[in-house]
Amino acid sequence: MGRSRRIILLLGLSSALLGGCWDRTELNELAITSAAALDVSKNGEWTLSFQVVIPSSISAAAGTAGGPSGQVPVVVYSTEGETIKEATSESYMEAPRKLYFGHNSILVIGEDAAKKGFSQIVDLYLRNSDSRETVSILVASGDGRSILEQLLSSETIPGIGLERILEKQERYLSKIPNVRMYDLIKKQLSPGRSILIPEIIISGGKEVTGIDQLKQTTVPSKLRLGRAAIIKETKLVGWMSDDEALGISFLSDQVNSSTIPFISNPEKKEAKDSTFAVSNSKTRITVRQSEGKYNVTADIKVDGWLNETGSSCNLLDPETIRKMEESVKTEIVNMCKRAWAASKKANADVAGISERIYRKYPKQWKQMEQDREDVFKKINLQVNVEVNMKKVGLSNKGYNKLSKKEQEQ
Repeated sequence: MGRSRRIILLLGLSSALLGGCWDRTELNELAITSAAALDVSKNGEWTLSFQVVIPSSISAAAGTAGGPSGQVPVVVYSTEGETIKEATSESYMEAPRKLYFGHNSILVIGEDAAKKGFSQIVDLYLRNSDSRETVSILVASGDGRSILEQLLSSETIPGIGLERILEKQERYLSKIPNVRMYDLIKKQLSPGRSILIPEIIISGGKEVTGIDQLKQTTVPSKLRLGRAAIIKETKLVGWMSDDEALGISFLSDQVNSSTIPFISNPEKKEAKDSTFAVSNSKTRITVRQSEGKYNVTADIKVDGWLNETGSSCNLLDPETIRKMEESVKTEIVNMCKRAWAASKKANADVAGISERIYRKYPKQWKQMEQDREDVFKKINLQVNVEVNMKKVGLSNKGYNKLSKKEQEQ
C-alpha cells in the first residue's frame, strides 16, 4: 500500500471516531427574548415576564411595529416561582421553544419587586453564562409586565427601542445614567452601595398593545423615562425628580451634554427665558476631615453656548455674558443642592461621595464602616461652579431686540 493511500485510510478512520456537536441547539428551537420584567405576585412569589420576538412577523423593510401580515412582532407571557430560576424553568410548561437571553437588552423591575429587593436576580446574572451583564435596568412605578406589552411606533422590537431611548437620553441630556447590570453590581460592592436607576412609565391613556392602534398619526400612549429610582442595596428606598438626578450627574461627573434653562437677566425678569447648552462638564471632588466630620467640595467647570434667548440684551457686551453665566451657575448650584438634600433624605449616597472618603481615608473608613449612614448624614457639601459661555450662536442680538429695531424703522 502506497504512502498516500495509508494517509487517506488513516484520515478516514479518524473522522469516524470524531463526534458531532452534541450540545447544539437549532435556531428554530430558541425563543429569543428582547426584554424581561421582574414582579412580585399577590402570593409573594417571583413573577418573570418575557418579551419574545416572533421571527415570522419581523420584516426588514417595515419601519414600524408589525410585518406585512399585520402580526405583532413580539409576544409577552409570564411565569411564577418561589425562586427566580424556578420561574424561568416554568416556561417549559407552556413555551414550545427554549428561552434564549443572549439578545436580551432590557430588564424592567416592578415597583413591588424593587421594594422587596432584587439581589437574587443579580446573583442569577452572575452565575449563568447565558445572561448578559450589559442588560440595561429600568424601574417601573407599577408592574413591569405592562411595560413589555407596550408597542412602539418607531421601532419594530420594543426592547431594542427602549435601549435606544436610554442611550440617547444619556448622550444628549445626561439626567439619568443608562445603568447596566455590571454598573449595578459595582455600585453595590462600593462603599456607598447606592445607585440611581431610570424610571419607565406609560405616558398617556390606553396602552398600545395591538397593530391597529399604530395605524394612525397619534397613538394613545407611549413609553417614556420619568423620575430616578433611588436604589440602596438592591432595594427601592425613594425617588428623585429628573432635575435632581441631573444634579447628581454633575456631582458624580457623568454629564456628557445637557440643556439648562435660566433667567437671562435676574434683575429684571423672574421667568426662565433662555437656554444654555452644556458641551463639556468636569467635576473635581475634594474631601477633608475635621473634628470627626467630612467636608466635601465639588468644583464643577462647565463649558457651553447660548442655545436660545428671549432677552433683548446686547450679547456683545461682556457684562451681559457675565450675568448670564452667573444665572446658569445659580441654576446648577441649586440643582446640585436639591439633589444632595434628596440623597440625604433617602440616606443613600448615589453621588458616590463615600467612595471618595474611603479612597482618601481608608483606615478611618474601616473604623466607621458600621456607622457609615450616620457619617453620610453629617457630610457637609460645598458646590462651586464655573460657567464659560463660549458662543452665543449666529446672532449677537436677541430676536426681541432685532424685532423692536425693525418696528422703530
